[in-house]
Amino acid sequence: MKKLLLSIFAIEILFVLAFLITYQINSSEFDKKHFIEIANNYSVKIDRDIFGVPHIDGERDIDAAFGFGYAQTDDDLYHVEMMIKMARGELSDFNFSLSSLSLLYSLITGEEVSIENINTIEGVELDFLIKFLNTEGIVDKKFETIPPQTIDYLQGYADGVNYWAAMHPNKVDQSLYPVTARDFVVGMTFRMPLFYGFDHGIKQILELMQNDNQTEVVIDPNSLSSNKLVAKVKSHFHPAGSNAFAVSKSRSAENLTMLSINSHQPLTGPVAWYEIHLKSKEGLNIMGGTFPGSPFVHVGFNEHLGWGATVNQPDLTDIYELTLNPDNNNQYLLDYNWVDFEIIKQTFKVKLFGPFYIKYPIDMFFSKHGPVLKDDSRAFALRYVGMDDVDHSTSWLRLNKASNFSEWKSALEMQQLASLNLIYADKDDNIFFVHNVKSPIRNADYDWTKVIPGDKSELIWNDFYPFDAIPKILNPQSGYLFSTNQNPFYVTAPEDNLVIEDFPDTMGFQTRTTNRAYRSFELFENLPLISYKELKDIKFDNKFSSNSRQYKFMKEIIEYDFSNNERYKKAQEFLKDWDLGTNSENKHAAFGVCILSPEWLAEIQREQRPDPIHIFKDCVDEFFTNFGKLDIAWSNVNFLKRDEEMVHIQGGPDVLRAIYAPRSEDGILKAVAGDGLYIFVHWNDDKEMISESIHQFGSATMNSYSKHYDDQMTLFANEQLKNTYYSASDLKNNLESTLKIN
Repeated sequence: MKKLLLSIFAIEILFVLAFLITYQINSSEFDKKHFIEIANNYSVKIDRDIFGVPHIDGERDIDAAFGFGYAQTDDDLYHVEMMIKMARGELSDFNFSLSSLSLLYSLITGEEVSIENINTIEGVELDFLIKFLNTEGIVDKKFETIPPQTIDYLQGYADGVNYWAAMHPNKVDQSLYPVTARDFVVGMTFRMPLFYGFDHGIKQILELMQNDNQTEVVIDPNSLSSNKLVAKVKSHFHPAGSNAFAVSKSRSAENLTMLSINSHQPLTGPVAWYEIHLKSKEGLNIMGGTFPGSPFVHVGFNEHLGWGATVNQPDLTDIYELTLNPDNNNQYLLDYNWVDFEIIKQTFKVKLFGPFYIKYPIDMFFSKHGPVLKDDSRAFALRYVGMDDVDHSTSWLRLNKASNFSEWKSALEMQQLASLNLIYADKDDNIFFVHNVKSPIRNADYDWTKVIPGDKSELIWNDFYPFDAIPKILNPQSGYLFSTNQNPFYVTAPEDNLVIEDFPDTMGFQTRTTNRAYRSFELFENLPLISYKELKDIKFDNKFSSNSRQYKFMKEIIEYDFSNNERYKKAQEFLKDWDLGTNSENKHAAFGVCILSPEWLAEIQREQRPDPIHIFKDCVDEFFTNFGKLDIAWSNVNFLKRDEEMVHIQGGPDVLRAIYAPRSEDGILKAVAGDGLYIFVHWNDDKEMISESIHQFGSATMNSYSKHYDDQMTLFANEQLKNTYYSASDLKNNLESTLKIN
């Protein structure tokens, strides 16, 4: 503790000195009058239905984008501004704390900061990453390659944000404005690799640098240690999972083409779902889910088609060990020559108080392979897919405007979206699965799960397999497809699945199979024909499969010899009686989930599997401490919480009704991730589209004064849906308010 206090004092002295010498004051170039007047360039109507969901109707696409920016800022100013700060590498300014200074101090000086401080940081870790990758520099070099119509659309969204700020100047951080199209290009360029987990590569490099053993190190993504890290990405950028289902008419009991969109995200924060409907006279008519500060629908539907997305994690990062020049630490060996690192001077901006902040410079190093972490003796470069891609926005815009399968698929063929599994369905009865991945063409003579030597330029990959070469299935004979973050070779009936041996090993496909995948297969296969109600029942299924990884974990406990301990033996017998369900009345679920949750968490975080016997004993002790018994109804334990309101919710970790909650001292679980916004879409014989949706809380995601802050919460907990009011007639009869801008 004494050392920590001295370190904090040293940090304060360092930054007070820096402040006295180099302090600057946030100044605003925000011209309120200009951005009120610039609204004259747009014509848009914002209708809100009875649940407060915005339906944006613009003359042009850019008008719809303008209305989108305005409406989303109205509902979630906090996270829109947060995402803009992230894109500028200024989150430490947005969420200042002493711990932020502590971590920045460690980045600058190389001195260790305790893990307790690192765990509390708010923004410096992401500021470090965006500067480490030089995301802004990459965007600046390639910004002009983005089509003008895409930039116009992004600027329309930015102007909507600026207009809201101009109309509410006392509610915003005026130093942040004006917002520009570039901010959103940088933000999307940075966020895309985070979704496939490229930051695990940084974690691996840091572990290698902390390893004194200079021998070959094999990177096993399933057994990473929990060493202290220099930089750490907050868990709210790591989705826990997702579901998506498609059923064709051949498998439908009612001759429907059906789609279930059910991406799992944190329930609050910068990647929590927001529901929006965008429409223009230029062909835009898309509704679905998006994130704060993201100008596109990422999962959704229109009258012609729809799609859901689930996160995939193929091997899209590689680590190279570089040989440093012993006479010049700023050079590395490549093709028998010493080559200079490219050194880019970055600046950290840290808020002090009020309008005052300081800037601190730091050098970032780059090799031909990619960004570099190095010390005096070792250097590692990280190469990752998407490091030069900046035109994600055009892909998303084309997906949002697609009216048929060919147009939709062509947006993916751009290969600007590095990863994601996608499940698609349309009014023409097409269903489609694609393990969307921009996979590098690697030298097959090397094992790319290991650290690669960095002294040969021929090992620096630059080419990628074309879209036609990646795993995908169109209209399987089974009539159904499912995606639940599993491997791409288990997504439908066995006779229709792809075979991994037909693809190059160097593509690095994930091999995990989730409980949700096992349950999906079992439920679909047990239904010769599937009704719309039965598709909903599948989505709300809350059981673990006896084939799952979790059940095998639990089975080790069931088969263990506890004959010498009566308490544990009785608990073992109690566990044996669990039917693996997480329904409300289930009196075994709470104890069972206590046991299975640590296994799931370790797997999703790519850490070592915990010891099942140790976990079992911990849960027994915890339950007798908190409840005095094991048989606690799930309805007394598992909750959805919004401020002070709590409602019980069925489901649990890695079941199809996915609910993720951290363990708590009192044993009461409060959901933080999993099921959020989900949508059901189907097309009938007349190709008419019908849709329903529900959000975990409501459309006013951050406005606690609005009735729409939590008005969907009870419906969500009760597994009920609402009309999306997508059609003009439905919206007209269920309209709450209208705002016209020009």
